[in-house]
Amino acid sequence: MTSRPAVHLTRRAALDLQKIYRRSLAEWGQDVAKRYMHDLYLAMNRAAIEPESGRLRHIRSAPFMMVAARRHFIVYDPLNDGIVVLTVLHQVRDIETLILEMSPSLFLEISRLKSGS
Repeated sequence: MTSRPAVHLTRRAALDLQKIYRRSLAEWGQDVAKRYMHDLYLAMNRAAIEPESGRLRHIRSAPFMMVAARRHFIVYDPLNDGIVVLTVLHQVRDIETLILEMSPSLFLEISRLKSGS
């Protein structure tokens, strides 16, 4: 039996998902919000299974992988046992600038996840 690759969430990613759910719930109702979240989690699981399927973004602040998921991008970094989701951003956002703004605390959290502490 093979183990399923892990999907780790940074604190930022968890908060992003909560905001997306709350907004979807308020604007479109529970059924749509649940389906939207389901689709986001499916995209994360696919990225964990095939991390190389994401598009590598070489940017000034840091390289990262990303995949589209409905109207959002799942921004992630590969790990030995899966991926760590850095953030979940709407496609109209300036992703490179947002990653740069999150850098110090985000990269510390990623470093801890990669080292297993």
